[in-house]
Amino acid sequence: MLTVDRHKRVTHTTAATFLAVAMGCGSVTDSSNPFADGGATDGAGQSSGSTDPGVVPTGPVDDTGTPASSSAGDSPLVLDVGGPAGEADGESKGCRAIDFLFVVDNSGSMAAQQERLLNSFPGFISGIENSLDMVDSYHVGVITSDAYAGNEPGCTALGDLVTQKADFQSSEVCGPFAAGGRFATDQDDLPAVFPCMARVGVNGSAYEQPVTATIAALDPAKAAPGGCNEGFLRDDAILVVVIVTDDPPSIIDVDDAHPDTNTSGWYDAVVAAKGGDVESIVVIGFIPWMNVACNTQNAESPNLIEFVDAFGQQGVVASVCDENYGPVFESTIATIQTTCENFEPEG
Repeated sequence: MLTVDRHKRVTHTTAATFLAVAMGCGSVTDSSNPFADGGATDGAGQSSGSTDPGVVPTGPVDDTGTPASSSAGDSPLVLDVGGPAGEADGESKGCRAIDFLFVVDNSGSMAAQQERLLNSFPGFISGIENSLDMVDSYHVGVITSDAYAGNEPGCTALGDLVTQKADFQSSEVCGPFAAGGRFATDQDDLPAVFPCMARVGVNGSAYEQPVTATIAALDPAKAAPGGCNEGFLRDDAILVVVIVTDDPPSIIDVDDAHPDTNTSGWYDAVVAAKGGDVESIVVIGFIPWMNVACNTQNAESPNLIEFVDAFGQQGVVASVCDENYGPVFESTIATIQTTCENFEPEG
């Protein structure tokens, strides 16, 4: 059973099979700031013999200068009275691009949760592609909850996108990606490349910092030329952050879930990364909430719940301990779709 409350907190209690649907998947349909979607028109009109001296008829004319029809029912004069489509009717509203940032906890207890994410991703991205036909560009990046030592040399700091992995005695290089960046795009086979990026292993620090890593990943310094996240975050795209962590309240205050952690700047930092436009951000948190049987302390994480809830109708809280993430992802497609439709790119 899938339940959604007014804060878009989502959980399910059965391992239902996730079916990605083509139209309006999911039960989450509200947006914190809905707008009417303007329809596109081409501005074309018809005239049947205007006497306006400013109108220059084309085609055959009779002795009086009135346009003549070659047969009954013809429309001999068609005037293009509108400007470029979308200039005056709001067609420019709506996103054409989405940046997906997956924040994957790589601590020792996360093997099963990583597999659940991998199992649900193909249906999620397929549902997005089928439902958001206005979008033609995707960026998909992965970071971990610590400074990932198995990553590409020079990009092992907190928040650096994962392109290379090392776990136990094995290693794997992800890419090169089709667009040449350190992230996958719609030009790649996303269901095929995502497992390399997101199965980040379980050798990471037990003191997880998923939100701190998110903020670090969105830092303009990492997006600068030569930076480890260069080109990932775009001004003309909406941002979808997916956090997957079982991080319970910790006894060490370097942990994001520790009760004494200063969380006051978390929300503002993420919004600032998108130029202050909170309406362009969706945050999905698979975190310790309600069903907490899979984390070591059997406890919720108030800090993480508060962070996701701060995004209002565009924040989705779900349990990381659920057996199947598919229904949660399915329910968020409508939220992402509404966010995309309401997006107004600058310029």
